[in-house]
Amino acid sequence: MRNLLLLGLVLSSATGARFLPGVIDTVGGTTFDNQNSAPALQWVAMDPANGVHVAWMYSASPYGSNWPDRTVRYNFYDKNTGAWNWNDTDFMASGINSQTQRTGYGTMEVDPVTGAAVIACHYSAGGMPPTFVPIVTRDVAPGGGIFPDQCDGAPDLEAYFLPVVALTPDRTTHLFVIKFGVSDDIFYTRATSWCTWDQPSGWIQSGGYGENLIASHASNKLIATWMTGNNNEMTLHYRASSDAGTTWDPVVDLTPPAAFGPDTVTVCALGAGLVFDRNDDCRLVTTLVPLVGDSAYVNPAEVWMYEISSATWSKISRAGSGNLSGDFGPNAAICGRPSIGENPDNGRLYVAWEQFDSLNVEPSTNLLRADVYVSSSDDGLFWTEPAMLTSTDETSKRFPVVARNCAGDSLAVFFEQDLIAGFNSDGVGDASNNPICVWRGSGVGGVGIAEESRCQPARLRPVRNPDTRFAFRVNNGGPVELEILDVTGRTVRRFPPALAVMWDGRDALGREAKPGCYLARWKGTTDSGRTKLVLVR
Repeated sequence: MRNLLLLGLVLSSATGARFLPGVIDTVGGTTFDNQNSAPALQWVAMDPANGVHVAWMYSASPYGSNWPDRTVRYNFYDKNTGAWNWNDTDFMASGINSQTQRTGYGTMEVDPVTGAAVIACHYSAGGMPPTFVPIVTRDVAPGGGIFPDQCDGAPDLEAYFLPVVALTPDRTTHLFVIKFGVSDDIFYTRATSWCTWDQPSGWIQSGGYGENLIASHASNKLIATWMTGNNNEMTLHYRASSDAGTTWDPVVDLTPPAAFGPDTVTVCALGAGLVFDRNDDCRLVTTLVPLVGDSAYVNPAEVWMYEISSATWSKISRAGSGNLSGDFGPNAAICGRPSIGENPDNGRLYVAWEQFDSLNVEPSTNLLRADVYVSSSDDGLFWTEPAMLTSTDETSKRFPVVARNCAGDSLAVFFEQDLIAGFNSDGVGDASNNPICVWRGSGVGGVGIAEESRCQPARLRPVRNPDTRFAFRVNNGGPVELEILDVTGRTVRRFPPALAVMWDGRDALGREAKPGCYLARWKGTTDSGRTKLVLVR
């Protein structure tokens, strides 16, 4: 048996992974479903004293409209109230705009001094070819949701776009940008006082892409990464500064390990996710893919971490399938876009990434759907078996970002739930109202899903019959054994092996189970798996 069908919904063998306990909050929505074209950039930040910041690229417009309302929205989980500040019953209305004009593509940072969110993106100033200009906004206070300081990059930064923002403790604002129309060269600039930008410095890497930038919040260190080349020339570069960008060390070209054997060349793909650990050393995570001939293959793929101070690589996870039922779409590997965070209290590291299911296909686009996985490590060398944060269903979970500060082993992971796999912003598939989600939980637990009122069952529950029954059967006609668990891991109902199993929402004594989140654990002749259920009365 290769898979289980839940009322016709494919649940592949990937669901055999364990789940981490947590709750998924829907904090916003968008029809502009391509949040980023390269590495995982910071869209979520955890502040142990205040709460969780999240930002995303928003639009409510249909495909073909040129997205006139596109902007970057912001929401905040207030630790004191235990709720998101700007959630609406219509998730597309949740969050607030951080700019007053049409913008797109960028990142979020938290000011290490004030704890307030700082958001960078770009806008088009018109013209043909268009003139793109970065813009940086900052909140008045942690979770305040008021962005009166809008630093327009014009005229100093005209013709630069796709900004990545970082802030050092000396209050310097740093931007890593691409110059539009000039072989897409990588440039760096900074403002030592608010909105007073240095002349951008070109790093002379023709054809650069996949840029990322991170600042230490304990010192004035910076690390920048980017990609160049295609196929057999793909190279991941990094550059470091220890004095808030006044000077930079020479460029370093990373040589990946022979992940696919000594006779196969391995290259990095899609850039890198970054974090400064509690020792103020930088670690990066990236996707490694094999070269076959002169072409880079994105299946199989592996997620690896590189510790810059020791020049040490460590393998986190591998995914691959000989037979794919669909394609991935552009700028993707079967496992990729990793991001990394750390618990500064004990040094435990967490890495999250998107991973495609080789059997779960969106029929309207013939693209595979993805889910979010996470792994952790105490020493950065040995990593736990990957755990799923999302359940396999008829949606694709993309662009995961783990908050860099995982204090107390409290994790926050951003992702977009794309209702139709394929970026309609690129003309693939119909436009849909896609939930923007934040998974919150602990990185320490085992199997299980925590129950909370914000499970958003209307958007994350599996398909089921109108009479609230859940049906399970095996696609090859063999028997399936099913067990229903509650959020504490207690068995609610166990069914003996049968060709088809129906759960009517009652426990073993015939009592109605309480509404909330449950885990269905199934076992067939040759395979097994788990999936989340949300019972709604």
